[in-house]
Amino acid sequence: MSIHWGNWDVRVYAAEALVSLASRFAVEHPTIADRLQTCLADPAPAVRLQVAQNLQVLFLAAPERMWAMAEQIVTSETDAEIISTFLSNALRRLSRSEPERCEALLGMVKDRLDGDLGGDYPGRNDILESLGGWTAQLYAGQGRTLTRTWLEEWSVDPARYRDLLDAFTSSLRGAFFDRYAPAAHANACAMCDRAQEGLSLILASATTTAAEAYRTLTSGAPEDDKREAEQHYRAAEMVINHAMNQLYFGSGAHANNQDTAVGLPDAAAKSRFLSEYPAILALLGRSREPSTLHHLIELYEFLIPGNPVTVFEAIHAILLGRGEEEGYHYESLGSTAVVRIVQRYIADYRAIFEDEGRRGRLIAILQLFSEVGWPDALKLLYQLPDLFR
Repeated sequence: MSIHWGNWDVRVYAAEALVSLASRFAVEHPTIADRLQTCLADPAPAVRLQVAQNLQVLFLAAPERMWAMAEQIVTSETDAEIISTFLSNALRRLSRSEPERCEALLGMVKDRLDGDLGGDYPGRNDILESLGGWTAQLYAGQGRTLTRTWLEEWSVDPARYRDLLDAFTSSLRGAFFDRYAPAAHANACAMCDRAQEGLSLILASATTTAAEAYRTLTSGAPEDDKREAEQHYRAAEMVINHAMNQLYFGSGAHANNQDTAVGLPDAAAKSRFLSEYPAILALLGRSREPSTLHHLIELYEFLIPGNPVTVFEAIHAILLGRGEEEGYHYESLGSTAVVRIVQRYIADYRAIFEDEGRRGRLIAILQLFSEVGWPDALKLLYQLPDLFR
């Protein structure tokens, strides 16, 4: 539940006033830091929140006092919202200037996840989301190896750390494409490399978890084991789907994309992306969720100018592989996308079907969708002989 206060909560406004005074007068008046320390122990969460979210105001006036109060928050505070707000606001402002001390505090929060902060939360877990954003900042953004080690630990349990893993990939939506900018500088390219490495790590673990859970669900295992496996399967597939969406929207593949900073602005960038992200695209193609497969198909459609042959073979492998297994060809959106893609290939890249095997794979795709009754696919199948003349 969010922390609220009203007009009569005078201690909250007193704490706000102290925070405002600290930024200007704490050097000359050390008693302000003492008052803030007192507020941090106030029984009302709203009072403690005012200090926690603005603790950086003591950075110049009383830095060691500030770090001691920060440690008090991450080790003793019982309100999860106060901890997450501190991590996302006050502490985040110090990520560049004091990364080691920030990591030390984050490590204390991490340790508490196995204790009093490790309970189940209805809805989103703000502390996990904060840690996910911090991992993106320190590992991908600054190249800090400790948080990469933490990411390895968290990735193996998507059921528990899904909010954290999703926050990591969300924070890096743009970074996945930084190296494809026309004038990408070295730091941006390095961050892109680390973001890609983290994404690969998350997807590899989630794919393994989903596969193991699926085997249990389709076996003769006891019902209790199946219920647990279902939780792991759903969590893993949701992590995969969320990661898929970051590439889909970040690349510019979304049909109604309104972002002026398209991740892959031209055919050369798309070609390079295909050559540098094949393992990640392959992991996404192992998903059993039609929504994930659909966005992957549309991403490949966007990538066609980068390498028409590679994209066609990848689309065929998905549609006649995992897509057929999971009934993607029964989806109307799937039929619409496939017909649109085939029409584009025939109009712009017909020459690649001079290869007899590839032409046969094209026919197999249309047959798959025609046999379940999609009229546009059936019409296109019958038109192929004339279209290839």
